[in-house]
Order: sequence, then structure tokens, then C-alpha cells
Amino acid sequence: MSMTASHHYFRDQHCDYQADQSSMEALLNCYCRDIAQPAAELSVQSSEGRQPWPQGLRVRLALESASVLQIEFPDSGDLLLVLVAGDSRTCNYRYQSAPFYKSALRGWRILGLEQLGRILLHKMAERFNEPFNSELYRQILLSRNVMRSILAYTRVPGDWGQGLEAFRWSEQSLSFGHRYHPAPKSREGFDTEDILQYSPEMGAGFALYYFAVHPTDLRTRGQATGAICGTATFAELDVPNGRVPVPVHPWQARYLMRQPQVRSAIRSGRIVPLGQAGPRFYPTASVRTLYKPGAPYFLKFSTHVRLTNCIRKNAVYELESAVALSAAIKTHLAPSLARWPGFRLLYEPAYQTLDFTDHPEPDRRTIAEGFGVILRDNLEQYLDPGVTPLLAAALFSDDRFGRCPATEAAGAWAAATGTTDQEARVQWFEQYLALLIPPLLESLFHHGVVFEPHLQNVVVGLREGYPVQVFIRDLEGTKLVPGHWSGRLPDTLDEQTLASVQYSQDKAWKRIAYCLLVNHLFQAVACLSRGEGHIELRLWETLARTVDDWLGGTNDSWAADVLGKLLAGEPIPNKSNLMTRLFKRPDRESQYTQVPNPLAMVLPQPADGDGGQCHG
Repeated sequence: MSMTASHHYFRDQHCDYQADQSSMEALLNCYCRDIAQPAAELSVQSSEGRQPWPQGLRVRLALESASVLQIEFPDSGDLLLVLVAGDSRTCNYRYQSAPFYKSALRGWRILGLEQLGRILLHKMAERFNEPFNSELYRQILLSRNVMRSILAYTRVPGDWGQGLEAFRWSEQSLSFGHRYHPAPKSREGFDTEDILQYSPEMGAGFALYYFAVHPTDLRTRGQATGAICGTATFAELDVPNGRVPVPVHPWQARYLMRQPQVRSAIRSGRIVPLGQAGPRFYPTASVRTLYKPGAPYFLKFSTHVRLTNCIRKNAVYELESAVALSAAIKTHLAPSLARWPGFRLLYEPAYQTLDFTDHPEPDRRTIAEGFGVILRDNLEQYLDPGVTPLLAAALFSDDRFGRCPATEAAGAWAAATGTTDQEARVQWFEQYLALLIPPLLESLFHHGVVFEPHLQNVVVGLREGYPVQVFIRDLEGTKLVPGHWSGRLPDTLDEQTLASVQYSQDKAWKRIAYCLLVNHLFQAVACLSRGEGHIELRLWETLARTVDDWLGGTNDSWAADVLGKLLAGEPIPNKSNLMTRLFKRPDRESQYTQVPNPLAMVLPQPADGDGGQCHG
């Protein structure tokens, strides 16, 4: 074996190990947070008072500082153990080994992903009296295989640089994906070549594919749709006279040309395939939303690929709601949000698709969903001087080199100001919360506008490592709470679209609690604290103080109720991606579990005999 071949072999081995380990961690994270912790079947123990643990684990404990995470399966007496850096109230463990497993019929053994997936899915099938979910098992392995390809072939550099270059790389750097999804990189519909060509994590970029259509077959809403046609020049495309070019994602173009309705329109000349042309666009973390530096808009295309929970198509009601909500929010909410100049919404001012009005409804809808594209404001126009925008999901995740960009950003701030590293991390988080929390709470409780501020929908603007701007995107998923929302929506919206944008107070709080707290800030605290317990406590204290300060300035009864319970340490609603996939539910029917509230750790403890409750 040559030196080059040997290097490639060992690199592949390391990539495979990283992908397998990360996939097992994501699956264990889900199982711990969604099932084992609520059922009190989880414990974390130090090396003292050791049980009859496997010899390999005991040797590791003797050589390094670690604790043992133990998951019990009471019905069978089976045990699963894994080394972790320490306990975590939020089930955000830093794993240090593969899992060890012992059943009633077999002694201790080390599990790989295949065995772990089968065991946990069998246990869940028995628990919920459901058949074994072979579809989810396949998705878990597919996700691992995609991760292996990403790690082996990615062209995303370790150093993102500054400015818009850093933004692009942050969008394309999520090698491991969602830490609390059982199949974070599952991409059903992409073959191996598609993964290499269209996945953001590869550092991919490509030209759009164009079809020519009659202008009368276009359906548009909003004032900016002319910008879509401007993504390529007519000289490059050879557009027939009387036609206009319509862009789609190149993967989607292949998909569309296999659909009977589109093939028929191509044969008749109603749709003319033109091919790929124009400048290079870059897929962002969502895979189907594309970015071109300097363009006025991101383009959010339909791609009929199942990514994690959903097939990522733009349903007609989603096209309509995106534009209608953007216009309404701009009119009725934006003036209030102007109080926080560091907080920006990325509006979705227009969409375009094809509408064959002479076709029966199922075919008409299929074509409209297949060709739909939503325009989203490019954040470049809102950036303050000297600001580098980074995706929050990348900022608060360990990259493939084991580095957390938020920690490095806080370190840069410490170096620039002469502050200690630990103090800088606390100050950094305090500033971040000041940018993010008040406008989101204002929007929810005073205006009934429910954003979806999970890690992939927030971009953070840094100057010398310090957060100075935040951007909220994906307004298509915004919801409104009747009775709190006082604005208007267009009279032209149909019943399905209107129903899709309305949320009850209960659903609204669950969404914010999950997206903002569980998905977003739990991960941010884990990243910034780096396992240092005293720093973690200070970060939770900072969050409690930020929420309490905002609550002190409002007399809204709904806010007083739910935020009061949050500050009192009551459990927090958590959207269970594991249960959603286990029961094969659509994302809109996701099940919620309750997770322990880390703010309980910073509550003042009651004195003995005062009758108070200890949230320990």
C-alpha cells in the first residue's frame, strides 16, 4: 500500500469512527431526553461505589476522569452504560466511550450503531406496543452513511475566515447535524452522487436549472419576483420567444422531469427544459435554500427529498402564508421591534411557481408544489459594518475538529478586552440574550406572533467575536395566536392557509419553549460552559435574570403565567423528534415530552421547615 493510499485508508477509518460515534450519541441523546429521563430510568454515577461494571469500562475509569451514564430497562433487567464527562440536567452529555450493554441472556458487550439502533428500537416497540420501526432503523443507518461521506469528502475548511465567506462556511459546516434527532443526516431521495454534489456540508455550489414557460402559466405573489428571472442571463439560456425562464434546484429538475404531469407538458411544448446556467449558488444548512453572495434574496426551492422528518416541498398554502405573513408582520409588528436595532427579521416578500389552471386539482397542485420557490431577504443588506454573520447551529456546535466556534468567539472577545476567558463567556452570553430574548418575548406575548427560533433559523452577527446582531429567518413557519394578534391578513387567503398559520396559546408556548430554550439555549450553554459546572450555573442565572427583567416590564397575564412557571423551575416542553419518527407522524403532529428545567438549579433554596419545594 502506497503512503498516499495508506493515508486515505486511515482517514476513511477515522471518518467512519467519527460518523458512527456521532450517530450513536444523537440516538442516545434522544432516548435519554425523551424516554429514559422522564421515566426515571437514567442515572449518572461517579466511580465511587462501583457496581459490577464491565472490566473495559472500569479500566477506563481508573485512567481518566469520567462518570458512568446508566440506562435501565426495567421490564427485562438489561443495562446500558456509557462513559460521560459528567452529569447534565439537560441531557447534553459529553460522551467518552462507546456504549456497553448487558442483557439477561448475554454478558457485557460493546455496541456499534447497528446493534444500538436495533436494541433501542426493539425496547421502544415493546414499551409502546408497536411493531419494530424498520423505516426508522434504515434512516438511522442512512444518516450515518451520509455523515461518513461528508467527513471523507468535505471541502469546508477549518478556518472560516471573516465576513460573508465565514457566513457561507458556517452554513455548510454542520458535519453532524441535529444532536437530538435519531437520523440527523438522513436524506431519502439523494443517491451517493447527489450527496456529493448538492449537500452543503461538502462545500457544494452549483448553477440553477431553468425551464421556459408561458408568462400566463406563472403564479406569483409579492413585488420581487422579477429578481428570480434575473438569476441567469437570457443569452446563456436560449429562451424561446414569448417565454420566460423559471429556475428550480437542479436535483428537483430531474425529479420533475420524471413526473407524468411535467413529462406531458414537455411533450406538448408547454414546458421547455433549458438546462443549467448562470452563477453558482450555495446550499445553506437546510439543503434546499440557496445563497449567492451579492444577490438580493435567498431562494427556498422545493426538493422532494425527506430530510430528517419531512419531505421538503413548498406546499401551496406554505407559499401563500410565507408572503402574507411577511407583509402582515412588516406592517403590524416591525414598528415595535424597531426598539431593538440589533434584532432583524429576514422577510419572505414573494414567491413564484407554475399554475396550470386548466388541469384537475391534484395535477395542478403537484405542478405548483414542484416548481414553487420562496424569496427570502439576503441578510447582507442589514449587516452593520465589520460584522461577520454566522449560523447559530454552527456557532453552538462542535465541528469535526472538536472546536466550538462560540467558545472561540468568546475567547477573541476576551483577548480584545483583557477579560478572563471565563468572564468573557458569561458576558458574551449576557449580550446574546439581550439581543435575542426581549424581541422574541415581545412578539409572542404582546403581538401573538410565534417565530421558530431554533438553531438553524437564527444567524448571529459578531464583531471582534462579540454578538451585536441577530437575524430570524424562515418566516414561512411563523404562527399567529388569535386574541393576541391584532393585525390583518389578506382577505384572499383560503381556509387551509388561514388554519395553517393559527396556533393556540398552548401550542405557541410549546413551540417557543422548545425552539428557543431546549433546542437553542440548552445547546448554547453546553457549548459555552464546556463542562465547567460553575460557569454553567452563571449562564443559567443570566438567562433567568434576562427573562425576569422582561417579565417585570409587562402586565400580560399569559406571560406572567408561563414565564412565572419557567422561573419557578417547572419542567419545559420538549418536541420529541424520536417519538415523531417512531410513530411515523408528520412534523405538525409532533409529540412533546417534559424535560427538567435547568433554571431550577439557580433558584434560591428554601430554608428548613418553611414548607417550600426544593427544585433540586
